[in-house]
Amino acid sequence: MSKLPKPQGYRMLLKPWEPPIKTAGGVFLSDQSRELAKFACVVSEVVDMGPECYKNMDKSETTWCKVGDYVLTGKYVGLKFQYENEDYSIINDDEVVAIVPDPTKIKHR
Repeated sequence: MSKLPKPQGYRMLLKPWEPPIKTAGGVFLSDQSRELAKFACVVSEVVDMGPECYKNMDKSETTWCKVGDYVLTGKYVGLKFQYENEDYSIINDDEVVAIVPDPTKIKHR
């Protein structure tokens, strides 16, 4: 297993959500369609968090995201890169807009 880059400070490592291979109606999507949906989408899974993430926030009043959560971010937020042929991004902790309970329900525009 590869060792992913470790986010530092208040940054978090995200992996873009992968669209399904076929639609709810059973139609298989082409690789090109899935790639376009993945890059247009702003839903990602939190893979890792730096040691300073949400450190100065009062956790008693708000629920902050954690590793394993799916989150909604701005389309052009963060540093996007590939590591061992997988897409990732690193963002600041305050760039998370929402926690997404079910990423399959999110549609991009």
